[in-house]
Amino acid sequence: RRVREAVVSTQSTGAVYGGDAGVEYAWETLQTRWDDYTLKYNTTSFSMGYLVEIPAAFDTIEKHNEVKAFFESKRDTIGTGQKTVAETLATIKTNIEKKGKFGPDIVDWIKKQMM
Repeated sequence: RRVREAVVSTQSTGAVYGGDAGVEYAWETLQTRWDDYTLKYNTTSFSMGYLVEIPAAFDTIEKHNEVKAFFESKRDTIGTGQKTVAETLATIKTNIEKKGKFGPDIVDWIKKQMM
């Protein structure tokens, strides 16, 4: 039996790849298939903005630097997503700050709930 290729609408691509369980996979896929996405959506498509939001869930300085370096290397193909890149990097920084500020309290709360 032949498996049919899934068709995902342009506006749904970011949501499909950006779910919590698949952020790392989505980020790897985005990097690997960047050229395919730029051909499919072109630099004037709003979908580029959705795609560059994928790594916004990251919360480490290492991932922030990785995301920043990747998008700096792709600056000429981001098009309308350029503003979203800046917002994504700002979100990652906020996530890092929140993790540092609230992370220990959340871990303590979870431990208490499991007792």
